[in-house]
Amino acid sequence: MAPRMLTPTLSSNLGLPPNSYIYKIISTAPRQDPLTYSRTDQLAVISSDDSLCFLDSATLNPNGVIKNVNDKVTCLERANDLPSNIVATAGRDGLLQLWDKRSRQRVMSVQSPHKLISSIVCDYQKNFIAAGIENPDDGPNSSPVYVWDQRNIQAPLREFVESHTDTVTSLQLHPNLPTLLLSASTDGLVNIFDTSKPDEDDALYQVINHRSAVAHAGFMYSSTDIYAIGTDETLSFYALQSQAEEQSEPTPKAFGDTREQFDCEYLAKMHWVGSDAYIATGKHSSGELRLFPVQKNAQAGPLEYNCNAEGTLQLPGAHGEEIVRDLFTDVHTRTTYTCGEDGYVRAWVSQDSETMDIDEASETKSSSKSKDRKEKRKDKKDKRKGDERFAPY
Repeated sequence: MAPRMLTPTLSSNLGLPPNSYIYKIISTAPRQDPLTYSRTDQLAVISSDDSLCFLDSATLNPNGVIKNVNDKVTCLERANDLPSNIVATAGRDGLLQLWDKRSRQRVMSVQSPHKLISSIVCDYQKNFIAAGIENPDDGPNSSPVYVWDQRNIQAPLREFVESHTDTVTSLQLHPNLPTLLLSASTDGLVNIFDTSKPDEDDALYQVINHRSAVAHAGFMYSSTDIYAIGTDETLSFYALQSQAEEQSEPTPKAFGDTREQFDCEYLAKMHWVGSDAYIATGKHSSGELRLFPVQKNAQAGPLEYNCNAEGTLQLPGAHGEEIVRDLFTDVHTRTTYTCGEDGYVRAWVSQDSETMDIDEASETKSSSKSKDRKEKRKDKKDKRKGDERFAPY
């Protein structure tokens, strides 16, 4: 089945200096849960000139720029959902900064004990802020994860300093279990921490060894399954450890090196179109970006994920020979926004109404009560380290 083509409609370099990279693009629209956004009228991006730019989603024209948000900015994330006025940035200066998108003013600044912040996650309503640290050296070194209560930012509430030995590339809170924090690193590990426990050994709830440096990891909404994408273009799916220690975990679903399977040169990210997951694959030598549907066959097994070529979306030309760094899809307008190392933001529209239709019922995520966790397993520190480094910026 031929891929469904998305039509390029808009392109803008936002007036950035020549040779700029755009690292991240997010919607600033209100969000009811991790997958359900209101219609997007404004986007935000960070770029290699250390600016945070807000832009009109209908025109891609900048409507506000904050310069020098960090010295060597690395991260941009949403800080809150309703009313969704705050965004967060962080950088190699060790500062995690919160910005009001209306006033363009900084509303909070958190100083990390270590500089070189490489990943962040925030939940403004729960007063939760976390940052992961980059390892600038070759070889293993401590790469901590810090957690703050934003009502008291003078010192971290939690310091997980022994669980990663290389750059922390991903942080994500579990959507329904708010004390569970996922971290991933170029040491090859995906860790799950129970942040309600102050002792690191007690807090380390699960260790997953991807066996290669992890570039991206997170939860497969709305389930508790976990995905990991390696810097060597590997893809695997894992189960969240059961609180019942006697229950064995299902065998991970490992796709291995996906470059031949997907005819790609890199994996950009796990991308969501409403409640539908896609793996975004790129081929910078020919300027291709394709999105493969990721579907789970629960009847065949607990981790039976498939990435089928049927239903693939294709963005012809993408960002030319440059790598696509990030993308976001507004299901209300069926528009996908991409950014990349060519310094451009581009908009793509689906002309096929079936391509990006969303089922309102499927977007309603049920919440479950937080569960107490058992003590860590005896062997969870028996870790094999990945040996590939990841230079995310």
